[in-house]
Amino acid sequence: MKNKNSFTFGFLGTISFLQHMKDTKEIKALFHLLDDPDADIFKTVSTELIHYGKNIIPNLENLWETTEDERVQERVLSIIHKLNFQDVVEGFALWFSAEKPSLLDGAILISKFRFPDVDEDTIRKTIKSIYQSCWLELNNYLTPLEQVTIINSIFYSMYKFKGFNQEESKINFYYLHEVIDTRHGNNFSLAILYQTLCEMLDIPVFAIQLPQQYMLAYFDTQHDFYRKNEPVPTIQFYIDPVTGNIYTQNDVDVYLNKYKFVADANTYTPLSNQDIIASNLEALKHKYKQLGEFELEEEILQLITLRTS
Repeated sequence: MKNKNSFTFGFLGTISFLQHMKDTKEIKALFHLLDDPDADIFKTVSTELIHYGKNIIPNLENLWETTEDERVQERVLSIIHKLNFQDVVEGFALWFSAEKPSLLDGAILISKFRFPDVDEDTIRKTIKSIYQSCWLELNNYLTPLEQVTIINSIFYSMYKFKGFNQEESKINFYYLHEVIDTRHGNNFSLAILYQTLCEMLDIPVFAIQLPQQYMLAYFDTQHDFYRKNEPVPTIQFYIDPVTGNIYTQNDVDVYLNKYKFVADANTYTPLSNQDIIASNLEALKHKYKQLGEFELEEEILQLITLRTS
């Protein structure tokens, strides 16, 4: 004799099966309407399909592969893009609202904006490999300058990462998996890699924003006796993420004077991870605008607005 629990599970299984059959019929009916020339009908069909979420993507991909109707193929790709973008929006909403989100996770989300199937494992394994190479060479007796010199040697020479300035920067230089693959990046992507590496090594290197210049700074602490002996962060030197070149405070002062910029305490405050990713998105948005990719520009603007929502 069947017990009550087995009856309940059987009943729920039947309900689930019937719902699946209903969904399958509805999806097939919606697919049949994708070739309708009426734009309003397509808009309604698209909205209904998007409600099913990313689980429907394999069905859409199968339809794209089996149909010969170019209009249907184009519309299927449009729906898949909207589904993937919706997933990225949800990811960024959670990421920006976190108290201290992972910088690497934020960079991976940027990659997913254009490359939904990005291989996260390859990114993380490569960074771990660089970390291990640095860790073997570092020790507690090295000065900050010696530490950074070793990291630079491994990052730019052994692993052959090469930076390009903004004028030379290509669109793929903003996407971390492309940077990992080609070893080519710009000041934003390389700074994220460098700072992530330093965080893993427990080395206090953080990004700061100077006028028209995105830099890394090696922070240290000293005691400020006017603040009840509380340690305050100070910058020992600066690192250009494009080249690995090291600059002194005097070098930076000369640079700021060139732009007639008056520095204050905020000038030398480390950027939060949210600020860093938002800056990356702003630069990427500007790049798509230059390329005339206005739909992508608008989508990135939507992601940026999540920073303050």
